[in-house]
Amino acid sequence: MTFLELSPLYALPLAALPVVIHLIHLYRRKQVRWAAMMFLFTAQQMHKGLSRLHRIAILCLRVLAVFAILCAIARPLAGGWLGLTGGAPDTVLVLLDRSASMEEVHPATGVSKRLAAVRNVSKAIEDAVGRRSKVVLIESGHGKPLLLEHAGAMTDLVETAATDAAADIPGMLQGALDYVTTNKTGRTDVWLVADLQRSAWAQESGRWEALRGAFAALPGVRFHVLTYPQVPEEDLGVRVERVAQRRSGEKAELLLDLRVARRGAGAGAGPLEVPLRLVVNGVATTSKVTIQESELLLQAFPVAVDRSTVRGWGRVELPADAFPANDVFHFVFDEQPVLASVVVSDDEAEAAPLAAALSAPAEPHQKYRCSVLPVKRAAEIAWEQTGLLVWHAPIPAREEAIHAQMKEHLAQGRAILFLPPANPGAAEFAGLSWGAWETLDPPAGPDWWRNDTGLLANTRDGTALAVGGLEVSRLCKIGGAGIPLARLPGGGALLMRAAEQPAYFLATLCGAGSSSFARDGVAMFAMLHRALQEGAGTLGAAQQRIASADALARGGEGWRPADERAVPAGEMVLKAGVLASGKQLVALNRPASEDDFSTVSPAVLKECFAGLNVQILSDAMEEGGSLTSEVWRTFLVAMALALVGEALLCLPPRRAASPLERGAAGAFAVHFSKS
Repeated sequence: MTFLELSPLYALPLAALPVVIHLIHLYRRKQVRWAAMMFLFTAQQMHKGLSRLHRIAILCLRVLAVFAILCAIARPLAGGWLGLTGGAPDTVLVLLDRSASMEEVHPATGVSKRLAAVRNVSKAIEDAVGRRSKVVLIESGHGKPLLLEHAGAMTDLVETAATDAAADIPGMLQGALDYVTTNKTGRTDVWLVADLQRSAWAQESGRWEALRGAFAALPGVRFHVLTYPQVPEEDLGVRVERVAQRRSGEKAELLLDLRVARRGAGAGAGPLEVPLRLVVNGVATTSKVTIQESELLLQAFPVAVDRSTVRGWGRVELPADAFPANDVFHFVFDEQPVLASVVVSDDEAEAAPLAAALSAPAEPHQKYRCSVLPVKRAAEIAWEQTGLLVWHAPIPAREEAIHAQMKEHLAQGRAILFLPPANPGAAEFAGLSWGAWETLDPPAGPDWWRNDTGLLANTRDGTALAVGGLEVSRLCKIGGAGIPLARLPGGGALLMRAAEQPAYFLATLCGAGSSSFARDGVAMFAMLHRALQEGAGTLGAAQQRIASADALARGGEGWRPADERAVPAGEMVLKAGVLASGKQLVALNRPASEDDFSTVSPAVLKECFAGLNVQILSDAMEEGGSLTSEVWRTFLVAMALALVGEALLCLPPRRAASPLERGAAGAFAVHFSKS
């Protein structure tokens, strides 16, 4: 219990005053013995136990009444997280989810999950601990501890504003663990504020077990988790998957591949006409499109531009709804860069079909180039011009320079496809590693693969790739935790993606001795070019990137908003928009995971914090109430009930009528009836 006024609590010993008065009254009596007392003592002994309980009950109710009135004067707080806080901790750590999914707003109030959370948490801390505890903020955007003067300052901070980046809940908890252990924070309350988006919690990640063990070993650390489980009932979202230029004579156009998703409408909702607002270099046009079902894919959607326009920026906008974060998508365009890829392999028979597929044009207007290098010449890789690296060799050890270059390659948003070597070794990369080779007799084909997203997804017109007809005769097991994209009968992974980066592991080779990938061709071609397209987003002078703290080199130094938006310098990389630096244009957008509304269940949430001192509270945007409330009225009611109970116990027992009285009453009744 937390109290706003502490001075009345010093008078709590007065609650024992009824007991003291009772004892004084008991010992001040003067005893006078007389002969008939022996009969009274004998009668009293028969009811001694019940009489003692009666007196104790009266004393307890009197003590409760005094205690309740003193607590009411002290203005107690209770509710939500603060029911049993046991006083102010030494340190309060606030972990705030600022991801795009937290920007869902309530239609009536216009308040987002993030804004409701910041207001409620800051007021709750102010009410509970005032300025007696050190308050530290760790938010999902930058992930760095920020010491606050007081909890109320959170509402005015740039670091609590909206972002279009993703959240990493285990990463924030790791930051809290590092802060607690480094600064020896003493008794610490960790308040985690987030929605239940599955991608942010990453409950399948191996980090949770390590975090639970580390926090369990720290004494005095308590967790208070405030969740916002609401998801939009209906929503429209837009993404731009590709931007190309087409010129014919005096006519110039941008060709956009657009995907408009419609969620929560239901099977019988019917067609929906949606206005699309397109802005190119500040010039806006509006077109109407019709969504028949849950998704609309517009391929090569034309947008007319001036013939002299070669490079620039733009965005596609949908009408505002309850989830505004996915209503806008930004893009940039320039002369198309060469989509360069590199195959590193000492096996020419395996490298040849890969290089042929990557050199063949998947888009007629695009230029492609693929280089093949032996392993000993891997240092010659032109990393800045390479969108996809196909690595058919043992995974390099951590201390090797090529390992660090691969990590930087992924950090820049480019892709790597690992193929199993003849001697896999024990090294790992991005959380994945190679196991032992095994032969499948008879050969088997995938019985499951992801057709909604990833390298084996359906084509743009919805046609499925011919993945089910593939045959795999040799398989190298994949170890570690990743995202499976294809499985063989029995659950063995055929294609796996690293959890957080575009690093792919294919468990077989494409040649005739291992699989039919090269013979069938279509699935291999699509897989390679999709990986190349994913990694090519950061090639050339116009690049598409995901909003994050490390989206730009030097943290955004030297960059400015191309559309002259007023964004704080430190927040530019976390907000969707277009940034410019010299001739370089970068479009930042929310990650695809922020368009996924799937959530973790309460059971999974409890499992994440199993074995820890945790209290979980669910809040709603529309409630608008404080997480704490004064409960002095409850104590006044308790006092009144105690006094009423004490008064009832003090009433004298009803005396039974004597025979003489009963006889007199009977005679009176007879006389009254005769008269």
